[in-house]
Amino acid sequence: MTSGDGTTLLISVDIRQVDEHGLVSNWDDDTKLWLSLQEQDRTIGFAGNRAALTSLARHLLTLAQADAMPGHNLYWEPESGWFETNEAGLHISLVE
Repeated sequence: MTSGDGTTLLISVDIRQVDEHGLVSNWDDDTKLWLSLQEQDRTIGFAGNRAALTSLARHLLTLAQADAMPGHNLYWEPESGWFETNEAGLHISLVE
């Protein structure tokens, strides 16, 4: 992240390396994440505490690592228990 004066802040997030077992989902225990789907506005909303947003970043970085292959994906159903409501699930995948 870069501020207007050019300073940066380094944020470190540990991720599991892709291995023969594939990708590993790793949510922080105190995650509180809300997903919303506004069909009329065609928007998807994410709201959460710091643990949830850090966990979401961890999942995105897990898919972005060099050893992840196109087609790798992470999927949680609305009723998975990780979201505060069951309004929407989450599917993240690497396409190239």
